[in-house]
Amino acid sequence: MNTTSELLRQARAQGIVYIDPRIDYAFKLIFGMPGNEDLLLCLVRAILPEKHIATVELSPQEQVGLRPDARRSVIDVKCKTDDGSDLIIEMQVKSQDDFGDRMVFYSSFPIINRLQRGDGSSYHLTPLYVIGITDFIIPGIPTNGDLINHYAIRNVKDSGIALTDSLHYVTVELPKLTKSLSEVKGTAEWILYTIKHLGAMKQMPGEYRDSDLEKIFELSKFAAMDELTQEEYLARFMFELDEKSRLRTAENKGRAEGLEQGRAEGEMEGERNVAHRMLEKGLDPEAIAELTALSLDEIRSLQL
Repeated sequence: MNTTSELLRQARAQGIVYIDPRIDYAFKLIFGMPGNEDLLLCLVRAILPEKHIATVELSPQEQVGLRPDARRSVIDVKCKTDDGSDLIIEMQVKSQDDFGDRMVFYSSFPIINRLQRGDGSSYHLTPLYVIGITDFIIPGIPTNGDLINHYAIRNVKDSGIALTDSLHYVTVELPKLTKSLSEVKGTAEWILYTIKHLGAMKQMPGEYRDSDLEKIFELSKFAAMDELTQEEYLARFMFELDEKSRLRTAENKGRAEGLEQGRAEGEMEGERNVAHRMLEKGLDPEAIAELTALSLDEIRSLQL
């Protein structure tokens, strides 16, 4: 098995230029870190142009259930817009049969948290948008040619009648964006094309010069990142490759049972290993919690 140091050596020898935003860790570095709200605003405006969003404010990424032993969830990016709406954005590179249900699962946390913070006299909820950006065509949903699809809770016989305007699910399926760089038009296509292709680029195309998206290329330069960030990115990148390989093997042999549990356990073990290396490098537990899927208590337990 390759060590992280060996992976770093290979990556530098191969001349990796930009990190791939389709990897959730890279996506979070670009769109989910303080100071990059301008890029996040550009992304959400592209996906939800009808909302005319003026500002976004990053929110905590860890979502907590009702009980101490309830399942926790760490999302890629969570923010609040100037009209009070909450936005959850997930970047998913591996195909999942239940991705639609996963989006509903993510929406449950902010709903519960809002009701817990409420005055007890009303169930009124401000709008919540769960946005899933995928590197695959989502299984189980009748497909169409639209790059962006918007779902809400409506009457099954008359879609013009909404039960509530509080819950919205938006899917962005990157494989549907098949245009070349010269064919891309409009802000939405530009930023989504960048997310899809940045990891394979060797230099910034001239079309991006002096645009709002030029900053993405600066943030994504692999060589400019500190070694710890490079190690974490490569660990995530290799994990995704290993997962795809394991899934293909399981599908070929017809062994689908137990994959989800093994994936979850493998992810958490990988998170703990990365967090342990970060602690050895002297990073604060709070900073590590922002960059991994571990809770602050779990990180502190690694110090014992």
